[in-house]
Amino acid sequence: MLDQKQFLEEYNLSQSFARSGLAWETLQEIYEDYEKVVYPLMQNLSKCLTSDLERMKNGMQKKHPEEKDVLNDIHVIYGRAKDPGHVIEKIIRKVGNEDSQKYQDINVGNYREILRDLIGVRIIVIKKEGWRVAHDLICSLFGEFYDDTPKAYVCYGDRKIFDEKSIDVDYTVKGYRSQHYIVRYKGSYGEIQVRTLAEEVYGEFDHRVRYPYYKDNKFLIRYTNMISRGITELDDMISTCMQLDQELLNKLDQKFLEDSYVDWAKEQSGLRETALLERKEKVTGGSVEEIIRSKLL
Repeated sequence: MLDQKQFLEEYNLSQSFARSGLAWETLQEIYEDYEKVVYPLMQNLSKCLTSDLERMKNGMQKKHPEEKDVLNDIHVIYGRAKDPGHVIEKIIRKVGNEDSQKYQDINVGNYREILRDLIGVRIIVIKKEGWRVAHDLICSLFGEFYDDTPKAYVCYGDRKIFDEKSIDVDYTVKGYRSQHYIVRYKGSYGEIQVRTLAEEVYGEFDHRVRYPYYKDNKFLIRYTNMISRGITELDDMISTCMQLDQELLNKLDQKFLEDSYVDWAKEQSGLRETALLERKEKVTGGSVEEIIRSKLL
């Protein structure tokens, strides 16, 4: 049983709920049905989908052993079912904040068709170019996608690496980067997301700290944008380093051996000793230690 006042305060949804015009009784029915009946099913399906993708990946490695290094671009695959509280939260925000027509008449009888991410699977790749390996893996298991997917969310100024014949590219200024695929799996809808390790860090940070509870907080907007810019630079450096062959790495290694750097610890120590000696010469009847004690330095 959901406590309306407590729930709206916890998720910072009081104004959104008031704007939505939704009946709390309807949301309560959805919550109870999902928590008791659907949630356990979605948990099981998310595990099954994760296992199917893993098996498909292993099968591709056996069939194409020469592509092993490429398939290793996939770091991990994991799944989860959407938390019951977040189901209700999403419905309220979709209607109250975004005025989504698809959610206007949602009820206990149709919410499983409207909500397309009750099953969630994440494929984490090492470098940005790994999106293609993950894309081919997903397409080998599913021949059809929904809700205008597959879609790649990118930021203005990012490198253009996506094949727009294979995946729709959506530019944004929000700092969010990910590839989305809505699939139909064993009679239920699910969402597969592909991200790099760095993008996963940003996504988790943004979701836990800013989105959706402090979505309009100017301080957090500024700092999440800074983190987003740092994330794309990190991904670019990882991609560059991982695409260098052994010959070029050896040449770069030799080049860096020719560089020299100032050891600032020794440099500063030497400067201090020189200063002490110079002052000792100017001050009669005093050793270096005495000069230090008398705070002449």
